[in-house]
Amino acid sequence: MSAGGSIRRVDERLGLAICRVSLSGRTLVTYARDHVTVRTPSRPDFRDGNTIDLLAPPPQEALADWVGRFRDTIGMLGVPDAHLRWETPLPIDAPPGRPVPDAALASAAHRLGLSLQPLTVLLLDDLQAPPPAPATIAPVPPPSAVDPQPTDRRWHAATVLYRYDAEDVGDPDAWRQWDEQFVAWSVDVQRELAAGGRAQVWVAQRHGAPVARATLAHDRQGLAAVEDVIVHPVHRRLGLAAAITHAAVAAHLHLDPGARVGLAAEPGGRAERIYRRLGFVPHATVWTARPR
Repeated sequence: MSAGGSIRRVDERLGLAICRVSLSGRTLVTYARDHVTVRTPSRPDFRDGNTIDLLAPPPQEALADWVGRFRDTIGMLGVPDAHLRWETPLPIDAPPGRPVPDAALASAAHRLGLSLQPLTVLLLDDLQAPPPAPATIAPVPPPSAVDPQPTDRRWHAATVLYRYDAEDVGDPDAWRQWDEQFVAWSVDVQRELAAGGRAQVWVAQRHGAPVARATLAHDRQGLAAVEDVIVHPVHRRLGLAAAITHAAVAAHLHLDPGARVGLAAEPGGRAERIYRRLGFVPHATVWTARPR
């Protein structure tokens, strides 16, 4: 119990922790009484790697002070825009949908040139097997200095799928706008995590070609997160996202049966509905205050 005598949730602020699971040693994470500072000096453009995570929703009158603190600390690294996050709890039976932000906070953010963007964090309750999918799903070992060529080709194939990281790709040339340099840096970080035993990349193949990918990262302390579930637009709505997510989670639970597994999804989107069918339930809304 807390000092005031109220019952404290054991999984309090787990939503923000899920969002930080895949951070590597390139990112500095420091903990204070009322916030967590996340800084990536080598990549000021890494938005989720340069943020202040508040341990409670801020009072509207304090939002400007937090923006000022961001600029005086993380902003000194060359990060151009303030990025603040906090979470609010969701009941496990909350229906899918986009939540409404606190009106006072939304108004305060608007005056500062910010908007409040929600992300739904779900936690695994009871893993459910999806219907069979028409693909071969297997993990990709991290590239090895001993025999790098076969793995490197598979790793590259998984990387190329980042071009289609969108729920709905209406423009066949939209992938040309992806930030190839940043993706290469992100994949290099992921390679470090995989080589260190903190991440596993999975790929689904159809007709010999990679058509879907997913990553499961963990913190070695019992917390894991599924990220970067991407399916090629031509092969969507075949159950591949559910199948590859299930395979990654099942494999991790086989190694660590007591692990807490979570993931984040756009509120009310198709991905959230897929994850709910796999046995994930709502845990929290992570709100991000960032420039409009």
